[in-house]
Amino acid sequence: MVDNMWYNQCGKKPMAFLNRYQGKEVLIMNRKVRKSLCAALAGAILLTSSVGTSLTACADSTSASVSQTKKYNFAHKIMKTYILKSAPEFTADLPVYFFDSGTIPYYKLEDFAGLYRTAMLMSGLTDFDFEMTTDGEKVRFQKKDGFYAEFDFENDTIYFFDYNGFLSPENRTIMDIVVPDWKAADGTYSYIKTLSTATVRYGHEITMDLGAYNIKLRHRGDGFYVPLQTMSDIFLAPNQLNLLYNGRAVILYNEGVEPLVTDGGYTALGKIYYGKNGKYAGKKIGKDLAEYSYNELCFAMDHLYGLKANHNIDSFAELVDQRGFAMLMTDTDTRSSDYALYQLIHQNLDDQHSIFKATSYASGYGFGDALYEKFGEGRARDETFALKDEYKSIRDKYNPDGVPGYQEVGDTAYITFDGFYANTRDYYEKAPTADDKDTFGIIAYSVQQILRKDSPIKNVVLDLSCNTGGQVDAAVYTIAAFLGKASISLEDPNTGALVTNDYKIDTNFDHKFNSKDTLAGKGLNLYCLESKVSFSCGNLVPSMFKDDPHVTLIGQRSGGGACSVMPMSTATGTLFRVSSSIRLSFLRNGSFYDIDQGAEPDFVISKAEHFYDREELTKYIDGLF
Repeated sequence: MVDNMWYNQCGKKPMAFLNRYQGKEVLIMNRKVRKSLCAALAGAILLTSSVGTSLTACADSTSASVSQTKKYNFAHKIMKTYILKSAPEFTADLPVYFFDSGTIPYYKLEDFAGLYRTAMLMSGLTDFDFEMTTDGEKVRFQKKDGFYAEFDFENDTIYFFDYNGFLSPENRTIMDIVVPDWKAADGTYSYIKTLSTATVRYGHEITMDLGAYNIKLRHRGDGFYVPLQTMSDIFLAPNQLNLLYNGRAVILYNEGVEPLVTDGGYTALGKIYYGKNGKYAGKKIGKDLAEYSYNELCFAMDHLYGLKANHNIDSFAELVDQRGFAMLMTDTDTRSSDYALYQLIHQNLDDQHSIFKATSYASGYGFGDALYEKFGEGRARDETFALKDEYKSIRDKYNPDGVPGYQEVGDTAYITFDGFYANTRDYYEKAPTADDKDTFGIIAYSVQQILRKDSPIKNVVLDLSCNTGGQVDAAVYTIAAFLGKASISLEDPNTGALVTNDYKIDTNFDHKFNSKDTLAGKGLNLYCLESKVSFSCGNLVPSMFKDDPHVTLIGQRSGGGACSVMPMSTATGTLFRVSSSIRLSFLRNGSFYDIDQGAEPDFVISKAEHFYDREELTKYIDGLF
């Protein structure tokens, strides 16, 4: 049946399909790490937890007394755990456990707790910590601020007093997607300052019923054991991390720190994961692992996907059933589950933020390239990027030498960038110039030019017509430059939490966050040029402008994209990302409205040619009022 499916869908049987693309090198974009690893932590892999467990091998005694409530066959294997990087100093030997002669990997809970703390510290979240305590069949992760998670090993549940609150460092609100520590070496704030004016509405209590998905917690003697993938999804993915397991090693993974593949081929970490020259491809996985991987995927998507209501999804298992993919998702040949997941993401979710990133180690990396070549990335993404290419081609006719980040045409200043990126160098050491390409540099340079003495500028146009998103910090920097302050509202539809965070910025790099840093209140006519291509942060910025009387939108309705992005993985080793449950919104009269529908322009410009003939566009703008 699987062979027939492959023949019908791909025109090839699975082995032939795999062989054709096996080992093919393809590109994964190596995104800049949001925060550099702290040098002091480079040798701190063996951090001791508050319960006295360090990230070293600690084999459980097989002679320990067995819990009276549950009895299991039991085995463990010491495996190398790679913590963000392949370098030896970033590794630890940890035992991985297996029950009932199965192949589903488990960590001892205190080992995971130590790994979790290490991951948060190395990600820069230094104010995140918790204490682990046990009481019979229950184990609690308790933070100092009162938020906690409680594991019930008898009923296979995890209870959160407040899920958003537990995941957040103690010095932040329960939801905040901006980097928390924009500070200079001397401790003063730099670039972005988070204000203490946030408004917070806490979410409701949540009990995650793992048993309903046939996911089992294990208790043996004095040991408590949790499935790797479940812990990865619940605790790590919201902080941009995943656990990858290939039967030989475990990788605590962040693509921005060290990717698996680059345009030069497999990285050192990629060789560990896929095997040298992709030699792990074609390996069958255990049936129990395949079934657990599917159950865990359904659990994770039901609890963490942010657009369920928008897509009329009551449960992910129901969506899989509606596509007839259940057999494929539980196949021991991961090419079948990779194919099915690819189709579900790009045909059914199709929200542009959710994309398939990389196939399982057992499928081989080149198999993902084959899926992309055969099926594309879904209607929405394919249309957006085709339109972006069309618009850029038109723009190039008017800017044969490339569009400048800052340009003056008569009395109008144009600020243009096609993606949001934080600073690539220290502007406190050397001021930005017209040659800088990151968003911080372009915005800061533009503000200084527009506000210079005897400036002729009356109108300012932020051109986001080819902007498909990027880093939210850069979007906040842009919003505050125009409005004087950026207020970002977030909601979690899965917990009910609502938060509005406020930020100010520094564009003249004096560490003072005042009116001299922004265009607001200067008597300027402010505009934003948007199009259907304007997606994600390219949609967030005009959406925030739409609700403010000081910026006029021109062009076409922006392309939407309401949720922050969350990287995820499956227990069988497939990597993908989804629209998380942290949804960007605008606040009006105390109510939150998500921005997925895009922002309607105040003045419609129907032809792209009229976007980029700036002499004519300037005349049009001058005639608006």
